[in-house]
Parts: sequence; C-alpha cells; structure tokens
Amino acid sequence: MFGATGGNEDILIGVLLELAIPAHRADPAKVKAYIKSFGKRAKNDPIDARWLSRYRRDRAATLPRWQPVDPNQQKLVSTSSAMRVQEQNRLKAPRSRLIADYIRDHLAELERHIEALNAEIDALIGESSDLALRAEQLRSVPGIGPVLGPLLLAVMPELGTLNRRQVASLAGVAPHPKDSWHRSTTGARRQIRPALFIAALAACRGDNPLAVAYKALLKAAKTKRVALTAIMRKIITIANARVRDAVRHQNEIMQINA
Repeated sequence: MFGATGGNEDILIGVLLELAIPAHRADPAKVKAYIKSFGKRAKNDPIDARWLSRYRRDRAATLPRWQPVDPNQQKLVSTSSAMRVQEQNRLKAPRSRLIADYIRDHLAELERHIEALNAEIDALIGESSDLALRAEQLRSVPGIGPVLGPLLLAVMPELGTLNRRQVASLAGVAPHPKDSWHRSTTGARRQIRPALFIAALAACRGDNPLAVAYKALLKAAKTKRVALTAIMRKIITIANARVRDAVRHQNEIMQINA
C-alpha cells in the first residue's frame, strides 16, 4: 500500500503491476480520518509512513486492489477538466465593463478549447475497445451524458469491480452515520459528486424508472435533497452493475473464441 504523492507513485504502480504484486493507493481523506480516530495530529514523513503501515495492517482485508488502467484512460484524466465554471462565476461580479468584456472573450476561447477537448475525449474512447464498451454502458444509464460518462471513465477505473456499497462510497453518495439520528454523505472523489448531482436532476426530469423512483420518494415525504441523493446513488450503482456485466460478458466471449 502507498499514499498519493501527486503522481510520483505512478512508476511504483507500474513496477508492481509488472510483478503481479497486489497494490492499493490509499485515499488521503480516509487515512487522515483513521489517524484522527486515535487522537493523533503530529505529521511528518516518518510519522505518515508508520500510520500508513498500521492502516494497511488493520484494513488489508477490505482495501480494494489497484486495477491496471487503459493507457487512453490516463489521457482522459488530463483532458476532462476546464476553467469554464471559474470564469462564469467571475462574470457574475466583474467589477467593471472592461473586465466583463475580457471574461466574455475568455469564455468564448474556453468554449472552443472545450469543444476540441470533447472531440479528443471521444477519439480516445473510440481507440480503446474496453473504454468504448464501458462508455456505451454508461450512456445507457438515465442521466449519464457527455460530461459524467467520460469523467467516470477517467477517475473511476474501479467501476465494474466494486460492490454497490463500495461504489456508492467512492462516488460520495453512501450515507454514513454521524450521530444517533443523522446520516450524511461525505468524502470520496470530490469531482464525481457535483456531476452526479446534475445527472440526477436530468434523470428525474425524464421518462424513466429513476424519475418514477424520485416521485415515489417525494410522495413518501422524503425531502428533495434526500430523494436526489438516493437517485445519485442509484445512478452510480446501476452504472457499476452494467459495466461489470458487459465486461464479464465480453471476457466470456473472448475465452470461448480463444
């Protein structure tokens, strides 16, 4: 097991995979919470190493093993983000007409770059049969569109290998008890949850089983926030199951043809 070091661990991952040695990249938030549970706050490299070792000993049986990543998936990680939202927020309070004009020009330029990035993302997915298969399954889930689909491919390589509780936790939509009566969804990969929220909104407005489930939750006196979170959880668990089944079916066909 190793901690995230801003990409410096990628070489180690590659070596471990070549040697068929199981590996786990620790979630910094979970490790931090684990350390805090012992009332410890001191931090330096030797201390962090000791706590990582202890975390591994305590949680080894439940830690998911690192999965090999399609080379094109690595490229997706670097092409799936943009500055558009930041500039749109700045435009709401530009302070002067000159700055507003500059921001609008910048937004137009960003839109052109985003279109190019989307085209590159589509090309990368098309070059990989595995990514293309996963993308097809993701698009079949109500609410998952051109933003969330590539994002899940880029930042959730484990999709299809986890159970429903694990995938919900990784996406940040698993309810965790905070006291005797309150449950909340926290942690996980932060970039997924906002896109998943938009996907849930889209699904709830459509004509599909998720929209029916959303209306049923509201009828059962659930708040809109709770109902939407439940739909977010359904979207990611359905996506995980469809990717799992499609990959398993593809592997079975390859074994038959081998």
